[in-house]
This record gives sequence, C-alpha cells and structure tokens, in this order.
Amino acid sequence: MAKDNGGKVAVQRKGGKEAAVRPHELDRFFDRAMRNFGMESWRPMMHRHFFPFSQRAEQWFPDVDILEKNGQIVVKADLPGMKREDIEVAVEGDMLAIRGHRKEEKEVKEENYYCSERASGEFYRAFTLPEGMDPDAIQATYEDGVLEIKMPRPVPSVSKKLKVAVK
Repeated sequence: MAKDNGGKVAVQRKGGKEAAVRPHELDRFFDRAMRNFGMESWRPMMHRHFFPFSQRAEQWFPDVDILEKNGQIVVKADLPGMKREDIEVAVEGDMLAIRGHRKEEKEVKEENYYCSERASGEFYRAFTLPEGMDPDAIQATYEDGVLEIKMPRPVPSVSKKLKVAVK
C-alpha cells in the first residue's frame, strides 16, 4: 500500500492488459441507474436475490468529489478513520484507481454490560483519466480523513488538417 512520507500518499503506476469491458465501469453504470430508484447500489439487491442465505458483508463505497480548481483536476475522497498506509492510489493504464482496506473495532466494558464489534472491508474506486494526462504529475495527500489527489489539467491537443495530394 502507500508509504508515509510527510502527509503525502505515493502514487503508483501500473501497467497491464487493457480489458475490452472494465467490470468496475459496468458496476458504476448499474449503481447510477439504481440510484434513480432510491437504491445506493445494485450489488446488495442482486446478492440477496441470488444468495439469500449468504453472510457476505456489504461493500463500502467512499464518497468522491471531482472538480476543477485553478487549472487542476482535484479528486477528493472521504475516508474517515483510515490510516495512510491502508490507502493505495495508482495509475493503471488510463485509469486512476483508489483502493483501501479499513478495520474498525469497538469494545465497551461496563458493569453488567459488554459489547465487542469488529468490521472490516475493502473498497475500490476507479476513474478514467483525461487524454494526455502525465501520470508522473499526479500528487496525493491524506489529511483529517480526506484523500486529495491533484493533477494538472492536460492541454488539449490541436489536430491539424493536412491535405494529401491525390495522384
């Protein structure tokens, strides 16, 4: 995962084969469609329908904002309670991927009362980078439960029209 280097999160660059259809893009498509029906995600509904007796935990999807500010694209992800070393930011082909693992333990000991709860889960969010983005220019910081990724907005390439003589 990421290394602690003074508040900054290391951005890794990963190569790999390009998939014709990216599964996470299909998931996001169906998630957006289900929000129109008041549901956060289609996965729990499908899982309950096809695997009703399973004890599988629900997956967590952190809130992410993407905006443009001062000529930069800024991605902000709310990751409350997470440690910097449990967060990974990577460039995979033309995608910016954010992964993480969170663990939470609560224990209450009182007279005649004891409660111990544990929860853990992983998350994965990926976003298509604009064409012409320099992966080495991407910077990420994590502070007070907010991951902030900044990247310069790429300059759009100007296509030239060139006439070719037909002989």
